[in-house]
Amino acid sequence: MKKIIFASIIFFSCFSHAGTGIKNLFIEKRERVIIFAPHPDDEILGCASLIQKVIKNEGEVFVVYLTNGDHNQVPYRVYEKKIILKPADYVKLGEIRRKESTKATGILGVPQENLIFLGYPDFGCLRIWEDFWGNVKKPFMSFLTRARYVPYRENFSFGQPYVAESILNDLKKIITQLKPTKIFITSPFDTNTDHRALYNFVRAAILEIKEIRVEVFIYIIHFKNYPQKKSEFLMLPEIPSVYETFLVPLDNEEVSKKDEALSCFKSQTVFKKGWFFSFARKNEIFYKEKDENINENRMLALESEKEAEFKDYRNASYPFYCTLKKDGELLNIEFIQRDKIDLLTEYIFYFYPFRNDTEFSAMPKIKVNLKKEKEIISGGYGFIRENLKYEKLKNRISFRVNISDLKNPDYLFFSATIKVGGISYDFIPWEVIKIE
Repeated sequence: MKKIIFASIIFFSCFSHAGTGIKNLFIEKRERVIIFAPHPDDEILGCASLIQKVIKNEGEVFVVYLTNGDHNQVPYRVYEKKIILKPADYVKLGEIRRKESTKATGILGVPQENLIFLGYPDFGCLRIWEDFWGNVKKPFMSFLTRARYVPYRENFSFGQPYVAESILNDLKKIITQLKPTKIFITSPFDTNTDHRALYNFVRAAILEIKEIRVEVFIYIIHFKNYPQKKSEFLMLPEIPSVYETFLVPLDNEEVSKKDEALSCFKSQTVFKKGWFFSFARKNEIFYKEKDENINENRMLALESEKEAEFKDYRNASYPFYCTLKKDGELLNIEFIQRDKIDLLTEYIFYFYPFRNDTEFSAMPKIKVNLKKEKEIISGGYGFIRENLKYEKLKNRISFRVNISDLKNPDYLFFSATIKVGGISYDFIPWEVIKIE
């Protein structure tokens, strides 16, 4: 049985980690490392010391940027001293942020030719992952740039449509060509949607590249109360036992270099400057998923990012969890919450099966919206909606599907989103579940 449980997050200090099972991340000589950054600046916020240590150890660092960060409108309005901005202004923002990251990574020793900018839509990549597979009528359109295709001529992906296959294929090409020994990506429980999307796309790309064997680590940028107030060390959010925790210590010179690199992002530091520079501390935190047998219990934890606001609405917290169990040829999924299932709440579930011998883009992409009775969107991949049975009980939603109807997958990408009044309230992070 594989169980995914979502509960409260607690925090503890990492001033000392002797006896806690926390390890220092070992960097070998001549490593080839890819850091995947959702936006220009994430690679510095989360991985500046890592970059320095790899280069000091005669290794090579490549940074792949999913977007150019062209949707961060509030800081940019302050930066440009304009209230109203046009779509072309936001494309200009993407170019500004590309140049800022080029300068910042140069300070840390990364040559410009090792920076790969894709240019997919900032604040749009999770939506592409969820809804833009297969024969969509039109690519996704960025709300601010109004683009449906990568508009940046200098970028690796210039001209590519904003659809899921474009992103996945680009990542596969890059990983195959660079042959990294270690990969670093943002986490599936990061509260920024592009950060979660990047995790999904990279995991799918790695699964599709059969010949690659690479260590994969995750890093956190956006998380509840993270990072905490300025101190010598980042405070470590406790991630459940499915993840191993690693630290990269920074000496005084590395902290100074990181601070200098962060200073390059003038378009971002006009807003939330304290939060931005609070990442320049004496450690960086990474996680690695443990190899686990599917029959072992598996636990993840997540506290609602909007719990306090929801307490005002419901006068109660809103805990929930989800369990998955393989029973012969059936896959049983249960979503359980403490309160009664609410008709005003929108529950959306995602089931994306993966087979080792089939392209991921050709597999079903099943989206179930329970507020819209019987609505199951499969993206035209041959899944019959009647094959997915579900029932709503007092405080739970149960799904049942025959594994053969999912095309007998080797893995299942699974997630859920909870909306109140049409606005996302909380989410179950995407999980890649091995089916045996």
